[in-house]
Amino acid sequence: MRTTNLNNTAFSLLEILLASIIFIITIGGLFATLNAVRKPVADKENALTAAIFGKQVLETLRSSVNAQSSANFYGICSGNCTTFDLQLGTHQVSQANLPTVLSWPSSLTAANGGANPVLNYTVSCGDGSPNNSCGADIARKVVLNISW
Repeated sequence: MRTTNLNNTAFSLLEILLASIIFIITIGGLFATLNAVRKPVADKENALTAAIFGKQVLETLRSSVNAQSSANFYGICSGNCTTFDLQLGTHQVSQANLPTVLSWPSSLTAANGGANPVLNYTVSCGDGSPNNSCGADIARKVVLNISW
């Protein structure tokens, strides 16, 4: 009589294939979760960068006001202005026209697909009077929008 000793403790090919599929699905789910968590963090980082840049823009506008510049600085701009000043109207200032103390943050430029950034802000009379009757002694209201 002949006895055969079968070793049934090894893994079959089907078991290895099934374990591999389960492992791949688990790792795929893990990467999808990490990407979903990373996007809001990147958006918040860009929002913080935009807020800091906006504060720098407003401080630069504020610090450039003096008695000697009031004649040019407080004029009225018709259409879209490309100058960085407090003339009444809508301003669309390209990166090339920004003062040297300001530079558009590279993270916001990259988030915008590398497009040429434009700073958009609107200057109106601080007391709510019509823009064409606002004198040099009336405060200005600046509405600044930074998009990325």
